[in-house]
Amino acid sequence: MRSIVGRVLTDRFWQAGISEGSKDEFYARVLDRRNTLEGLASTIRGTVRFVRETCYAIIYCMSRLDVQFYGFSELPGPLAHSLFADSFCLSSHQIINLLNLVRYLVDHCPVELRAHFLPPILAACFQQMDAKITSEWENLGRQQGVQAAGDELTEEMKAESILRQLTYTAVVMVADFLDPQRQSTSERGVPYPLALFQTNNTLLDPPLSGISNGQATPSSQGKYPSLRRFCLMMSSIVEPLLLFCMHAIRMHDGRCCSVVLRVFRSIVPDFHDSDAVFNADRPPTERGHAQRDREFPIPEETSQAIREFISSDVMKACITSLHDPYFVESQKDLGSLIASVLVCYCPLTPTPRDVILSLPGIKPQDADQTIDYISRPGLQPRQQRALVLDLLKDLKGVSISEMGRLSKGMDARSKRIPRSKMAQEFMTAPAPATGPVGGGAEAGRKTPDLEGVASMFDEGV
Repeated sequence: MRSIVGRVLTDRFWQAGISEGSKDEFYARVLDRRNTLEGLASTIRGTVRFVRETCYAIIYCMSRLDVQFYGFSELPGPLAHSLFADSFCLSSHQIINLLNLVRYLVDHCPVELRAHFLPPILAACFQQMDAKITSEWENLGRQQGVQAAGDELTEEMKAESILRQLTYTAVVMVADFLDPQRQSTSERGVPYPLALFQTNNTLLDPPLSGISNGQATPSSQGKYPSLRRFCLMMSSIVEPLLLFCMHAIRMHDGRCCSVVLRVFRSIVPDFHDSDAVFNADRPPTERGHAQRDREFPIPEETSQAIREFISSDVMKACITSLHDPYFVESQKDLGSLIASVLVCYCPLTPTPRDVILSLPGIKPQDADQTIDYISRPGLQPRQQRALVLDLLKDLKGVSISEMGRLSKGMDARSKRIPRSKMAQEFMTAPAPATGPVGGGAEAGRKTPDLEGVASMFDEGV
């Protein structure tokens, strides 16, 4: 029964460049089969999907009540359980709708109620999101190792495409929550455009301009931390969030990996006590936001645990990806993050240095010299990155095309085929002429008569 229920609840969808035929032909096939068992299954899963997405829309509409919704003392825990307890069983494209709902709830939560409403919601969200996306990438890796053909290959391509969309939705949501220059919803002008809340192609009414929409009013500014700082201060939120980001570094999606690496680079200085390092590698436009967040310090216990996690697990993930040929285009971003961790955390913990020394071929004097040089004040991030990549040059992966060219050249040098006697004669330069001056051939050689051959080309002139 489990396999039958799984097939019944598996949505069918058309995707450009992957599905056979046009979108109109796909919908025509669906309508032609509505009186079959396949049509019955489509009706069942359509009903389940409609009920679930209608519940999402109801929660969205209730959140318009602002404090009257977010202020319920017993709401966050049961709501988080209802949304995420069984979310692992949802398909990838169905979880995208759930993440969109979470993003909206976070965007519009009043700042004075964040500590009450957001921790259970975000903790459950990041835990389930990490478990689901990581397991889907592992399943995809196993499937790619098995030869498939026909319809199975098409379904795998669809699953991979949807998984990449889900991963990108998740990492962009994380990047938005941790954005140092995050703007308020009122400054954006319109709420997050959730497609699942559209009725007859018309978006539900936007929030009223008089409601806070989750942002601090002028009277409350300075009393509450930014959403970024709030997430980093709460251990129940930041731990599953960073665990997902660490796993995303190894996922074979260059776009998502690049976003996650920028997120890590922006938060590494937040777990350092020195103001000089706190503002290191930050653009001038972000330093004002960072200094304002300093008014809300991260607990030392949380800060120390996060430092060790980044110095160990995140560093190892970066080095592993640096060695992976898939991430050749991301090597500069990986090197920048490794350099940032070494600069910020080596004075506080020996873990980053120990990770570097555990690599094969790395000498302690070379590692210490590199760490000392990149830690000098005034050194540009580009120079720091170059020094780190030079230290790890023997571990960097190369692209598949370069691997092919290198192996081909080595085979050509190591397995030379001996030339035949005739080929060797053609490769030997002719001996210099010793006959009379002006002679075009060796002495004693008679030039052949080519007059008859030349006359063959005079016909018809």
